[in-house]
Amino acid sequence: MKKTLKKIFVLLIVALIILAAVGLVVRKKHKLAKAPKFGLRPYPVRVCVAHSGSLEKTIDYLAIVEPFQVANISARLTTDVNAVLCDEGSVVKANQILIKLDDRDILDDIASVSADIARVKSELEANKVKVSSLKKTLEYWQREAKRDKTLADKGDIPLASAEATIDKANEFEGSYEAAKHNTSALISAIKALESKKKQIETRLSYAVIRSPYDGVVTQRFVDPGDLATVGKKLLVVEDSSKLKLSFDIPQKDISNVKQGDKIEFVINDKKQDAQITNIYPSLDKARMLHVEALLSKEQASGLTIGQYVPVKLNVSLIKDAVLVASESLVQGPDNDMYVFVVEDSSLKSHKVKVLGASNDETAVEGISPDEQVVVSTFLGWANLSSGKKVEVIR
Repeated sequence: MKKTLKKIFVLLIVALIILAAVGLVVRKKHKLAKAPKFGLRPYPVRVCVAHSGSLEKTIDYLAIVEPFQVANISARLTTDVNAVLCDEGSVVKANQILIKLDDRDILDDIASVSADIARVKSELEANKVKVSSLKKTLEYWQREAKRDKTLADKGDIPLASAEATIDKANEFEGSYEAAKHNTSALISAIKALESKKKQIETRLSYAVIRSPYDGVVTQRFVDPGDLATVGKKLLVVEDSSKLKLSFDIPQKDISNVKQGDKIEFVINDKKQDAQITNIYPSLDKARMLHVEALLSKEQASGLTIGQYVPVKLNVSLIKDAVLVASESLVQGPDNDMYVFVVEDSSLKSHKVKVLGASNDETAVEGISPDEQVVVSTFLGWANLSSGKKVEVIR
């Protein structure tokens, strides 16, 4: 009896264990049936709607804020620096003295030439007196020669006497002509010396260096006692009463740029525009063309010299184009540009031709208006492909 009960108890326990296991399996299957199937969830994407419109085609450049004028003041003499009358940051006026150079040698040269001029002028005055005297003497002997010739022709005096008088007249004529030539030579010498003096005085003016305009000294390279040499930069003076935006454009863009074209830029979250006022006539060594846009006083407010400012150059207007968000464009493996369009909850890639871009929009050919175009395609072909199931999220 005990053995029978024991067997029944064991069988009962085994049955309970089997029932519990079966129940656990059933519950697991039920949960698995409710769980989402792996790999079937649509990929979430954001979209923009392509639309028709006009677009100003722009090119982006990076400009730098520069002063209206910059003077790199250099020495025009080789001499010592006597005094520097300004420092970096000094506000200076036009024609204000900034640097004095040693001018003692130049003053000595001026004194020497002045003495030469005085000496030659004295010789000229003496020679003028001599010319006047010789002229009177020559006129006397010319009258005597004429008289003696007349007497000799009549036989009143010997012919030899008349000839001696004529020789005397010719002698004084030669001295008179020589004195006149000497007068011309002395006058020429005085002119040459006076010209030399003016040249030296011009050099003397180089010893005093003045500001070319109202401005600010932004750089100083010398101190008193330094040697200034011809061409050596001493100071930089900037005229910041007006500011300009300067930038370089590559050779391929030259045909798109002309004086008077409009550029756009943003300062303190405010969109502004200016006109190109100056285009340099030639390319630099990097084959870039330098362009400048002068700013008004209001536009320059809040800008700092040396500051970088992104600018957009409007080069053309694209009319009746299909516009999409610029961030929807993807470069394909063939280096062409594509967009992904959502059709029936699936993706389809479309090759597009980019016509131009401005701000956050791009004009394209290859899709129709009202298409849903995927945006934020940073990873491009790594995550997106034609036929992929997607879910549009807002």
